[in-house]
Amino acid sequence: MTAFQIIPIIVSMLSLGLSLYTYCKHDAKIKKQNTLINQFQLEKLRKETDSEKKAIIEANVVKREKGKRIVKVYNKGKAIAKNVVVTFPGAPNVSIMDYPASIDIRAQNSIDIQINASKISPETLKINFEWEDDLSLNNKDSQIIQV
Repeated sequence: MTAFQIIPIIVSMLSLGLSLYTYCKHDAKIKKQNTLINQFQLEKLRKETDSEKKAIIEANVVKREKGKRIVKVYNKGKAIAKNVVVTFPGAPNVSIMDYPASIDIRAQNSIDIQINASKISPETLKINFEWEDDLSLNNKDSQIIQV
């Protein structure tokens, strides 16, 4: 064999080797990206399932005449809030007129608690919430509202 016959064979072998190397490197990169995408999708699915099982409790105040207020405790979540207990720790000079005991609040619904505030009542009032939902049996939250 002459040099003119060997050079094309060597060039062909080098290009074949470079092509195989590029293919293997690209394939490994694609597999790594697929793994990351799958992990992301699984995490997103887990968060969506958790949000379907979660109840979110919050309160608003509706002002009425002469110090009468209605505290609307509502469930912003997508699951039923079970055994909701609403407490008003240290509520001086505020009378709680209508207070339901432990109650269930369906998703996107609310309950009303009627309170009377006097002129010497504080401007803000702290409310504690405890409830159960499909995600957790011991949920707690608190909120400060303006009376």
